[in-house]
Amino acid sequence: MERYKDNFPRKVNDQFRGNVIQNARMSQKDRETLYKIAREYQQDKKSSEIKHGNSTVEKELKSLRNQVKSQIIGANGNATAEVKDMRVDTKGQLHDLAQDRLNEDFNRIGDIADAAKETADVLENKMNSGAYYNEVSHFKGRKFDTTYYITHIPHLDSNGNIIKLRRGINGNDPNKPEHITPSQWARKTKATFVSNASTGSGSQQKLHGQQIYNGQILDSIKGDEYDELNSRWTLAIGDDNSLTSFPPDVQASEIRNQGYNNTVSGFGPIISDGKIIAKDNDYSPSTILSHPRQAIAQLPNKDLIFFSCDGRENNADDMIEKGMTLTEVAETLLDHYDIQFAYNLDGGGSASSVVRSHKLNKSMDVRKTEERKVLDFLYIGRDTVQLRDQDMQNAYQDIGEVRDMVQEVRGMLYSFRRTSGKEFGITGYDKYTGYLSFDEEGNPKKKFYMGTEGFRMFDYDTGRTWFRVLPDFMQFMGKALAVNYSAPPHVTDLNNIELGGTYYAQRSAKGSPYPNASSCVVTQYNITYSLKDDDTTAFQFAVPFARSQNVRMKRRTYAQGAWSSWVDV
Repeated sequence: MERYKDNFPRKVNDQFRGNVIQNARMSQKDRETLYKIAREYQQDKKSSEIKHGNSTVEKELKSLRNQVKSQIIGANGNATAEVKDMRVDTKGQLHDLAQDRLNEDFNRIGDIADAAKETADVLENKMNSGAYYNEVSHFKGRKFDTTYYITHIPHLDSNGNIIKLRRGINGNDPNKPEHITPSQWARKTKATFVSNASTGSGSQQKLHGQQIYNGQILDSIKGDEYDELNSRWTLAIGDDNSLTSFPPDVQASEIRNQGYNNTVSGFGPIISDGKIIAKDNDYSPSTILSHPRQAIAQLPNKDLIFFSCDGRENNADDMIEKGMTLTEVAETLLDHYDIQFAYNLDGGGSASSVVRSHKLNKSMDVRKTEERKVLDFLYIGRDTVQLRDQDMQNAYQDIGEVRDMVQEVRGMLYSFRRTSGKEFGITGYDKYTGYLSFDEEGNPKKKFYMGTEGFRMFDYDTGRTWFRVLPDFMQFMGKALAVNYSAPPHVTDLNNIELGGTYYAQRSAKGSPYPNASSCVVTQYNITYSLKDDDTTAFQFAVPFARSQNVRMKRRTYAQGAWSSWVDV
């Protein structure tokens, strides 16, 4: 393409003039060419053939027409103002293009949606994981004349996380634990499961044995203060819930150096490597005795098992709870599980298994009506509890309180059957108030009853009153009992003594054997009947107080309704 002249000389001359003329002619030629092209486009070319960047004029015009159609005229009828409003985002920022504004809003809406999804996921997770571990289960059984309770705690929850076994001590100073019951600890911590743990001294507020609490070695009572501790083993709990035990001579510092941050001091292992290792008189003399027991066990997959059993109720046919020896506890555990390891915790009245704030096993204290307070606990529970879980906690607590009331009534019944109270009252006193005893088929066997005239005991098999107490005399098997006292009753008429027995009469008494001579002691026997008025034969024997050979013992008989004269013996 020919270029315009741009090398003009410094002076105006023929060359300068020639260059200007040539450039002007080239401009004219180019103008005509462009005009021709424009005319041709106007007549022949289509907008779809005209290029505009990577698009065409036709496409761009269509886009512009659609954008104009998409605008909504504002209330003021000003389309221009409305187009301007379309470029203002939700935060009031003006963008060059409405598309930019829409992109900004869409991004902001997307961020909100992402945040809402994250919040929803968190809430859904919380709803699926409440205050309690639903994976925990428990059941009740009976063996060796004893009711037992087993709680199964899986090693992992439904999300694959460890259900952590924790150590609990109430109060601000773990070296001086404060006494509370396992149920109180469960309600305080919203724990899913709580067990009592170590033995200890309530009066000194100290735990027994080698004690480690969350890595801290505690001030506790050792074997030099309490000799029985020299035969007890220490239970160590790993951070992954693994359980093991250490002999009595291993110190807490050594146990901690091996990586264990929590221990409890009960009695000792009863199962190891799947075999019963408890022996007679191991750990304490009570090993072979039947008691309420509390034990913790572990399966090969690290699941935890807690065992509780009742006991000390063996004097009533329908309330037999003998309790178990350590060997019996081990045998019962192996009936249900492939136990790898088991350890005997503090038992007796301290034995407690509390699931969701209600106690499974029976309480032992205060005539079996109250739960015993202890010094430490083993438990599982979640770190946080939502507000909605409080209602669930209250419901479980109500269940626990109902169970406590049932336990109290049961304990009162147990105590009633063995009551040591000074009085027991029955209302509705009239001519008959009594107690009946029945055999297993409901047939009455014995009756003890009372009325305004006295007391009686009646036997249904013989159809007779065996024993009766009246104001004037007592009767056994239909016969009045004789009157015999250390100090004989004083009588003034020896002719009208009703009951057999021994009596004192002065010399002035009617029918006296020694009138105006001596007082005496008279023994009367009713031969045929209990009472003389019904008797046909009676006998009296008199011993004088006078010290004289002339005053001798005398006797007389009763027959045909009258007494004979006194005669010397």
